[in-house]
Amino acid sequence: MGVGRRVPVGAQRNMLGVPNRPTRILLLVKDPWENVVVFRIKRSAQLKKLMIAYCDKKSAELDNMRFVHNGRLVRPNLTPDEHEMESGDVIDVFPVLLG
Repeated sequence: MGVGRRVPVGAQRNMLGVPNRPTRILLLVKDPWENVVVFRIKRSAQLKKLMIAYCDKKSAELDNMRFVHNGRLVRPNLTPDEHEMESGDVIDVFPVLLG
């Protein structure tokens, strides 16, 4: 085995000022009528999983809904980390209006 620096873990990691981020975060999905659904999702999971679960819960089709976070459209193939989401962030969902 080679000689190298040991990466601190557990309590040692926090003593050195390295934040210990949880692997899961809470995201709130809010519709235009102020109804909120809370999801607990892994930071590494694609947001498509959350979007499908929301649509199943609300009996809606994914193609007919738009998900927005901080004024930007949520891309389903990205993760919460890639969208720079933190625990407690709100994702607004809007039905697509045709006409």
